[in-house]
Amino acid sequence: MYPWRKILIPTDFSTAAEWAFDGAVALAGTTGAELLIVHIRTTWSSDGALRFPADDSIYEYAEEVEIEKLRERVRHANASIPIRKIVRKASDPGAEICSTVGEEQADLVVIATHARHHVAHLLIGSTTMRVLTDPPAPILAIRYGTKPRRGLRRLIVPVHLQQTSMPAAELAAKIAGGEGSEVHLVMVCSDADVSAAEAKLAELDQASFGGAAVKKTLVGSDVERELIRYVDHIGADALFVNARHDLGGVKQEIIRKTGAPVMIVPG
Repeated sequence: MYPWRKILIPTDFSTAAEWAFDGAVALAGTTGAELLIVHIRTTWSSDGALRFPADDSIYEYAEEVEIEKLRERVRHANASIPIRKIVRKASDPGAEICSTVGEEQADLVVIATHARHHVAHLLIGSTTMRVLTDPPAPILAIRYGTKPRRGLRRLIVPVHLQQTSMPAAELAAKIAGGEGSEVHLVMVCSDADVSAAEAKLAELDQASFGGAAVKKTLVGSDVERELIRYVDHIGADALFVNARHDLGGVKQEIIRKTGAPVMIVPG
């Protein structure tokens, strides 16, 4: 995990993937991390043949052209960040990406939330969903079209009253310690639970943030709507959520609609 040493970026070389790549460059610049650019040549599961048959030399040429475009984006950002290309063949790109994360011991995955038809605000691509559902490392999901961020300076961590596992809060605390980030601990609850919510947030603040976090209780019944509204209100750079081997409906909607990248943190 943090500080980042290897940031893995799956790409299909689409416009949305380039958008996420720019976010990864900004993050790599904070810790000098290496960028691992992963491209999967998709095969049929039945016989392992490429779904779009072509000689390997053709694939290699096209991939190198696209990688050079990404190197140019790094140079344009005035950054000197090491880049390594990783090409794999697989029938299940999502599973192959997860496997590569483990093999490379990547600290962070930066991925675009889009389908190939670019309906980014409605759909999350199947490959991205496969990675988000059981993340092998923290995943920063960046929706195409969201405002570019220069780093993780203002973070939101949602909390609920019965929560006992806090990996998202712990990662946010590490980043805050390293980069001087502002962390907002947020709980959405009913009027009846306000006192308990404030006590829970104060307890977490003292345990993980040494009293430095901003505590905020939002009254309401629609968690998705209140969090999205708060992200916009403070101009957050990322919304941190815990991963639980699934991606429930509320989290999917937040990823689709929020105006900030979403950091999904495994336990």
